[in-house]
Amino acid sequence: MKKYLPLMVNVYNKNVIIFGGGKVALRKAKKLLGLGAKVYVASNRFTKEFNQIDVKKVPLKGKYDIKELLNGKVLAIAATNDREFNLKVKEQSKKLGIMCNVVDSNGSDVIFPAVFRKGDIVIAVSSSGNLPYFSEFLACKIGQIIKPYLEAYPALKKVRQKLKGVNSNMKKKVQKEMLNKDLELLRSGKWELIEEKVNQLLTGRS
Repeated sequence: MKKYLPLMVNVYNKNVIIFGGGKVALRKAKKLLGLGAKVYVASNRFTKEFNQIDVKKVPLKGKYDIKELLNGKVLAIAATNDREFNLKVKEQSKKLGIMCNVVDSNGSDVIFPAVFRKGDIVIAVSSSGNLPYFSEFLACKIGQIIKPYLEAYPALKKVRQKLKGVNSNMKKKVQKEMLNKDLELLRSGKWELIEEKVNQLLTGRS
């Protein structure tokens, strides 16, 4: 039985490798490139779209073994149409202590959730690999529902900066109060009024 830990991993400027050169591998590569990863793709054939993206292509023709290709990588993705080969990638990754995602396998130790991303805000939704489309649907729905709060986010960041030096309990209390009762004010971005409200909350005059 799998119990997944939701975890944010910084892959910026990190080496990752994808085994497979088809459309699934291409989607994974684009996602990782968008996060600033250095992406290596190992396959004996590549879909033509790989020529249009900035990855290091490694031909798989017996020249390299899996262990050599995994060396120096923080993440491996097995996305070939050969299930046996994918499992070999998983096993070797495990021996080397490297995180590995095996596509189309509920036995994968690492899975890619559906993601809603807006600036700093990242919301990941997972069905533990069982219903990927449902996860995508939920992530999209959540993004629509929280839109008013996303609009308040820039002002709330400034509020947090103003609260530097204030004890953590009071910080939390002020932000919670404003999100619950002054959402429209935060969304307006009118800083003088927002600052006045923060001062009132700090002095107990709200």
